[in-house]
Amino acid sequence: APMVRYRIEQLTSDSKTGIASSNCIKLMPGRIFQLTEHPVETMNDRWQVVTVTHHGMMPESLEEEDSGEGTTLTNELTFISARDEWRAPYHYKPLADGDEVAEVVGPSSEEIYVNEDGAVKVHFHWNRYDKADEKVSCWVRVAQGWNGSGYGFLATPRIGQEVIISYLNGDIDRPIITGCTYNALNRPPLNLPAEKTRTTFKTQTHKGKGFNELRFEDDAGREEIYIHAQRDQLIEIKHDKTQKIEHDESHTVMNNRSHYVGKDESLHIVKDRYIQIDANQFETVEKDLITKINNNWEEKIHATHSQNVGKDKECTVNGKYTTEVVEGIHSHTKVHTLQASERVMFKSKGGTITIDGSGITLTGKVSIKGELDVMPGIPGSVSSLSGAATDGQPTAEDCREKARQEQEG
Repeated sequence: APMVRYRIEQLTSDSKTGIASSNCIKLMPGRIFQLTEHPVETMNDRWQVVTVTHHGMMPESLEEEDSGEGTTLTNELTFISARDEWRAPYHYKPLADGDEVAEVVGPSSEEIYVNEDGAVKVHFHWNRYDKADEKVSCWVRVAQGWNGSGYGFLATPRIGQEVIISYLNGDIDRPIITGCTYNALNRPPLNLPAEKTRTTFKTQTHKGKGFNELRFEDDAGREEIYIHAQRDQLIEIKHDKTQKIEHDESHTVMNNRSHYVGKDESLHIVKDRYIQIDANQFETVEKDLITKINNNWEEKIHATHSQNVGKDKECTVNGKYTTEVVEGIHSHTKVHTLQASERVMFKSKGGTITIDGSGITLTGKVSIKGELDVMPGIPGSVSSLSGAATDGQPTAEDCREKARQEQEG
């Protein structure tokens, strides 16, 4: 490559030079001359002057006594073969003495000014002549704590921040931002030294008021992780999430809350659970609802209780079943069957009706309004039936079925 060849010629040019002296005033760097009649035959060749230093003397100009010497001119020169290219030695450009501080700048209408590589523009404090805008410097790259192709940590310095400028290998044409500093204008986000035990990562809303913050408190006995989202928070987990809370947990949602579970959900509460709903509660179960209570179940409803069963309803009570209705019970159905293995009793103020293994017993005054159909062969009469009811005697033999059985017998 030409650059490599040029560098090699720069490094080796001085190794091929020769030294001579003459009184030829025409010699100058770059001039090619022909040397002849040199006792060494190889020196009789064409040579190129590299450097020349002239010395002149003119004694008569000093107005001294005539010394007999006239004006003289001599020179010393270095030369190389005219067939070789001579390259001046490479002069390294000045190196930066150390780091500097500068201010991040950009258009007056912006708060963040950055290119696709994450680089920003800066204005140095010693630059008193150029305007502090997006034209004052080249794009300066920003060192980050960790990065890779499409991943890593990224925090873009914003307009007005003071940054530290370093130079790679001291090259003033390769600046890089290595950090930021607080100063009298840009104050820390913590009240120091009072909050010296805190570590924070706090941002500022772009073109607005507000912030996002992740803060750590390391004061003994007050350790805390604080998260503040100015608007929304989005957490995405591709697999499992495990939380362990050794003490209490509190949730406050000022608006709506939605909870979606793609498969099963399990909830285990060791002691009590309290739920208070100030308005309505709606539950929809697409299939079965199974509730298992190992002890008592108590419900208290201050208004109406309605149930709509689309098909059958079964209720099994292994002990006693008690229902107390203050006003009344109305039952409407096609067929209503009451069955007891020992006894059925209907009881009110005027008397009782008891059905058991001995028959049907009516206790109390009996009034019959309407026609009474008495089957033939039934002993007694309505008056005897009324007397039997008054005396509390069984009337099962007076029923039609009993009469039919007696006639057939």
